[in-house]
Amino acid sequence: MKTAILLIGFNRVDYFDQTLTSLEANKAAHECDLHIYLDGGPKSDHPGLQKRIDASSFSNITVVARPENWGIGRHLIDARRTLFDEQGYDRVLLFEDDMVLAPSYVETVLNMMDWSSHYNDVGTVMAYTINDEPVAQQTEHLDHIIPTNRHFWGYGMERSVWSEIKATLYDFEERYLKDVSYAHRAHRSIRWRLIRKISRQKRAARSGVPLVPASLLAPPFKRFPFGCPTSQDAITALALWRHGFARITTRVSRARYVGEEGFSFTPEVYEKMGFGNQQTVELSTLTGAPTEFQLIKTNLQGQSFRPSHYQ
Repeated sequence: MKTAILLIGFNRVDYFDQTLTSLEANKAAHECDLHIYLDGGPKSDHPGLQKRIDASSFSNITVVARPENWGIGRHLIDARRTLFDEQGYDRVLLFEDDMVLAPSYVETVLNMMDWSSHYNDVGTVMAYTINDEPVAQQTEHLDHIIPTNRHFWGYGMERSVWSEIKATLYDFEERYLKDVSYAHRAHRSIRWRLIRKISRQKRAARSGVPLVPASLLAPPFKRFPFGCPTSQDAITALALWRHGFARITTRVSRARYVGEEGFSFTPEVYEKMGFGNQQTVELSTLTGAPTEFQLIKTNLQGQSFRPSHYQ
């Protein structure tokens, strides 16, 4: 399958370097086309990022550098439009610039996508989560997958899935992201005129064989979206739910989130959301990727892996 890796950058050269360095250590990544999209504006650091890109071990990198600030919402929606709609990629793996990956991350995601392809309900595939189980026991669960409503980090999506949900994203882009800075988008209107409207619609019933049973499904948002996120990731999660898709990730994380500071994060928020203690298996030891997986319904305490709302 024609596969692209999409890496996002803006001005955090140190984080970008960590992500790209770990991506370079993924052998499977070098079999994909690497596209790097850099948002622009007065706070961007294109020269610093480009210097790191020029030193990369990847060959034939495609770089798209915005001449002005688009904001992460428009930036990501347009990147997926370009790769899926215009360039015809079958799969896109998207990484923001604040994850350190295990050497098997890309191979794991691609294998999960292959393995789950005969199911009708898989919308996105990730190999990142926060696992609070003892690390020694995690090593026994390397072929386990679970449903997730977690933030989109290091995920893979098929073009067929994008084709079903893109109208919702393009409507969001047209109504709320053009001619306004991303930070000043109309949060209240997004929640009550878009998210609430879509949430009230009946979830699509998909034909075929589902992977995730109804007992492990949870909508990304509550019935009334007070204070819920209004990001393009949130709208992506909602569109996937509306069209009958589930999201899956590995039970054992193949990455560590390092973005303590950024558009949505401070060190305090980072700690509050649990990223200060990610209980990650030593990433350098995760060099192999399973080709077969099993969906797990409960944790070691017998509690359901049904995910909470989008976080």
